Amino acid sequence: MRRSTRIALIALAATAGAALPLLLSGRWRSAPPPPAPEPIAAPAPALPPLPFPPQPGVPDAAGELRIASNQAIEIEAASLVPGKPVVVRLVLGEPSRDAAPRPVRVISEDRRVLEGEGALGEGLADARFEIDSAFLTRPGRYVIEIKTTELSHFPLRRYALVVR
Repeated sequence: MRRSTRIALIALAATAGAALPLLLSGRWRSAPPPPAPEPIAAPAPALPPLPFPPQPGVPDAAGELRIASNQAIEIEAASLVPGKPVVVRLVLGEPSRDAAPRPVRVISEDRRVLEGEGALGEGLADARFEIDSAFLTRPGRYVIEIKTTELSHFPLRRYALVVR
């Protein structure tokens, strides 16, 4: 047998000889598995700051708050009357393609959701939606979304309502 082959066999036997007691003892199997990581409860992400300052919400003669797309209005919590809805008139970017009521969602900072339908006004350029005043009892920011009929990849308009 060649010398290099003998050296390789001796090295292999030495390695196997050192590992053999560990394999036979079963100690390699008795190590407990690592503990599973604890799930971390991530806090709900905060809404990003408004890119524009909220304007005071002044109701019109009919008692409705008119909001343009990407506009924020502010109302006082003390002005909310229990049982009386807050009526918003959402100005659409372009007139609706049909007269069907438009789906509306109101989302609070703590992720509560109020859903309904906004009735389109004359000219189909705005939608009227009533928000239950009980939904607005917590001060904070509320996002109002309305699905439009615009020919867009994301036919959705958003409005901000801040309750102080």
